[in-house]
Amino acid sequence: MRKIQSALILGNLTIDDVVLPDGKTIMGSLGGNSIHVATGVFVNGVTPITIARIGEDFPREALEKFESAGLTTEFMIPMDGPTVRNWVIYEWDGSRTWLYRTEKTRSSEVSPEPRDITEAALEGVCVAHIAAMPLSNAERLVQRLRQIAPNIPIVLDTHEDWIDGYQDRLLSLARKVNYFLPSKEELVVLMNTGDLNVAMDKISNYGLENVIVKAGALGAYLLTETGNRHIQAVKTDVRDTTGAGDAFCGGFTAGTALNLPVYDCVVMGCETAGKAIQRSGSLRLLEY
Repeated sequence: MRKIQSALILGNLTIDDVVLPDGKTIMGSLGGNSIHVATGVFVNGVTPITIARIGEDFPREALEKFESAGLTTEFMIPMDGPTVRNWVIYEWDGSRTWLYRTEKTRSSEVSPEPRDITEAALEGVCVAHIAAMPLSNAERLVQRLRQIAPNIPIVLDTHEDWIDGYQDRLLSLARKVNYFLPSKEELVVLMNTGDLNVAMDKISNYGLENVIVKAGALGAYLLTETGNRHIQAVKTDVRDTTGAGDAFCGGFTAGTALNLPVYDCVVMGCETAGKAIQRSGSLRLLEY
C-alpha cells in the first residue's frame, strides 16, 4: 500500500560482481542507481515508485529481495537481452574500478523510455527523480513528464558521460527541471573550470531554478539567487561510499515529496547519504 506521498524513480538496476580488497568475491549483487535512490526515499517516509527495465537474465531472487524490503516491483519492465552487469573492484582506500561486462550501449537500451511512464505509475506521485542515465533518455523522459504531469516537480541527477562535449544540451535540459543535482566534479567540467567556487558562480548566471551540488565529504551546496549555502556532511565512520550520491538524491527527493523547504531537503539528503556510507550492500539503508 502506498504512503500518502509517493516519488517516481526513473533509473537503472544492474547485477554487479564485487571483488573486495581481501580478494573475496560477491557474485550477483543487486545494484544500480534506482535501488539506492528508492531506499533513500523509502526510509524517509515516502513511497518509491520505481520504473526500471530489467533483462531476461535478471535474477528472480534479486527482485524478491527488493520486494521483501517493501519496495514495489510493479513497474519494472522485463525486456529481451541481458541485464547490465559490471565487475566492481574495491581497493583498500575505498576507491573502486568499474569494468563493464555488457556493451556500453546496453545502458541506453535498458534505461526507461517515455512510454514506460503510465498513468498508473503516476497515481499519487508528487515528485519525479531522474537518475543518471544516457542524456538522450533523460531528455525524452523530461519531455514526457512535462506533457502528462506538468505540475510534478522534477529532480535531475547527472551522469559523468553527459558532461564534456554536451554542455549546451545538459544546461538546456537543466532549465526544464525544478532541481538540478550535479556532483562537484561534474559541475567544474560543465562550467569549464577547475575551481569549484568559480563553477558555482558561473552556473548562477544560467537561470536554473534550483542547483544543488553534491560534494561528498564536503556535504552539499545550495545555490540560490541570494548566494550559496553550504550544508555540512554528516560526520561518521565510512565503510562504503557506493551509491552515496544516489542515497543523497533519495533523501532530497523524499524531502521534496514531503513539501519541505529546499534547504531542509538538502539536509535530508546529507543525512541519508551519511547513513548509507556507514554500511555496505544495496539495501543497507533498510537495516536502520
